[in-house]
Amino acid sequence: MKTLIIYASKHGSAEKAANKLYQNLEDDKEIVNIQENSKPFIDNFDTVVIGGSIYGGNIQKEIQKFINDNLNTLLDKRIGLYLCCGIEKDFEKQLENSISEKLLAHTAVVGYFGYEYNIDKMNFLEKTMVKFVAKDKAGKSNLIDENIEEFARKIQGE
Repeated sequence: MKTLIIYASKHGSAEKAANKLYQNLEDDKEIVNIQENSKPFIDNFDTVVIGGSIYGGNIQKEIQKFINDNLNTLLDKRIGLYLCCGIEKDFEKQLENSISEKLLAHTAVVGYFGYEYNIDKMNFLEKTMVKFVAKDKAGKSNLIDENIEEFARKIQGE
């Protein structure tokens, strides 16, 4: 089975999660940052994993565009979706708000990978929001390795 991981990351947490997932996959695999390669060739892959992070209630626009532009092809693949977001209880709602209903219904594996607040990479407004909403002044990493490992097992069919 050949697997492609496509991700977008604003401050690095979804990228870090994508790399951890990549390390946990045993199959033939490739990884693509959709912000650097907006038109990856997906025809040669059996499985496509799409991931990103949530800002203002939505996943990155590059991920949404990729899904919209490739929906018919994606519906012929085994699909995995993951999100990095700060509030786990809102994970499913944010996924539904960000991902095509058709693709969600077709998805084989969905994963919540946790979050990471990279304060040094945020602008003033983002820092203020994180400090207020998350009550975090120093930055915090809470990527959940167990969730990433479980996702890797499931997407490989174990």
